[in-house]
Amino acid sequence: MLEVRNRRVIVTGASSGIGLDAAHLLAEAGAEVGLVARRAEKLEGIAAELGGGAWWHACDVADPDDIASLATAVEKRWGALDGLVNNAGIAAMATLDDTDLATWDRTFDVNLRGPYLLCRALGPMLKRGTSPAVVNISSSLGDRAIAGMIAYNASKAGLNHLTRCLALEWAPAVRVNAIMPAVVDTPIHDARGMSRDQVEGMGAIHPMGRIGRPRDISTMVLYLLSDAASWMTGAVIPVDGGILVT
Repeated sequence: MLEVRNRRVIVTGASSGIGLDAAHLLAEAGAEVGLVARRAEKLEGIAAELGGGAWWHACDVADPDDIASLATAVEKRWGALDGLVNNAGIAAMATLDDTDLATWDRTFDVNLRGPYLLCRALGPMLKRGTSPAVVNISSSLGDRAIAGMIAYNASKAGLNHLTRCLALEWAPAVRVNAIMPAVVDTPIHDARGMSRDQVEGMGAIHPMGRIGRPRDISTMVLYLLSDAASWMTGAVIPVDGGILVT
C-alpha cells in the first residue's frame, strides 16, 4: 500500500461519497484523518468507525468564520498539516436562464471559494508538514463543457486553474494537484433528483462502459498524497472512464 502512515490529512465533504471513501482509505493506510462536513452527527459516527487518530469538525467550507474555527482546531490538535483534500462540492443542474444569482453564488462559494479559503487558512500549517500535498477534487466538466450545468462547469474550471496557480506559488514546499472525475456513484445525484436507473444509465457515455466508484477516485487521492507522487505538482488528472477522449 502507498505510504501515508502518520500523515495528518484534512478531508472536506467527508460525510459521503468520494470524501467518505477517501477518509476510509487514508485511515486504512495509517493516516490520521480530520473529517470536515456540515453534518456533525454524521461525522461523529464516521470518526468512531475509523478509530485511531480520526476526528471531526463541522464546517461550511464557504464560511470564513467556520474556516477560521477549523484552522484553530487543526493548529491545536496537530500544529502542522501533511495533506488537504478539497472534496466538498455541489452540482446544480440549470441552464444560464435558470441559474439565479443565489445558485451561481452558492456553487462558486462551495466549489471554488471553499478551496481558496481552506488553502489560505491551512497553508501555513501545510508548509510545516511532512511532504505536504493538496488534492482538489474537480470534474471532467471543468474541461469538457456540457449544457445545463453552467455554474458547476465554470466553478470546476476555476478550480483547475487555482490548482495550477497555487502549485507554482507553493513549489517546492507544497505540492498541489487535482483530479477530474466523470460520473461517479455518489449521493450527489440523489440531490439532483436522479433515479438509480438514470445514474447507472450514464455508464454508457463512458468508454469504460460504467460509471465510476468512489474507490476509483480515492485511490488516486492516496497516490497524490503519498511520496510516490513526490515529483508531481500542478497536474489536473482525469480519472473519468475515458470520457475526455470522446
